[in-house]
Amino acid sequence: MSEKGKTPTLRIYIARHCPSCEEALRLAEEVKGRYAKLNLELIDLEMEGSKNFDDVFSVPTYVLDGKTLALGNPAPDELFSRLAQALARSGSHSRIERLAGEC
Repeated sequence: MSEKGKTPTLRIYIARHCPSCEEALRLAEEVKGRYAKLNLELIDLEMEGSKNFDDVFSVPTYVLDGKTLALGNPAPDELFSRLAQALARSGSHSRIERLAGEC
């Protein structure tokens, strides 16, 4: 859960060998377009030097503020709803963004 005043962070863990990760990349692009105030980190676990901050064991995995949100790709509506809630709790949402998230 995001603390008031702290911008939420979504980490999406992917790997090149993963067929489902193409959808994760597509969702990441949509998240980036919808939620500019969200910290979004894409972490390719097969890249040299990448860090597994959350000890994930499968890809794709979505972690919001240190808590696993989904193993595998979540339904887009569920993902966007959870992100809008996290941004609203943190105070990072403007009123217009908050209303758009409720539609």
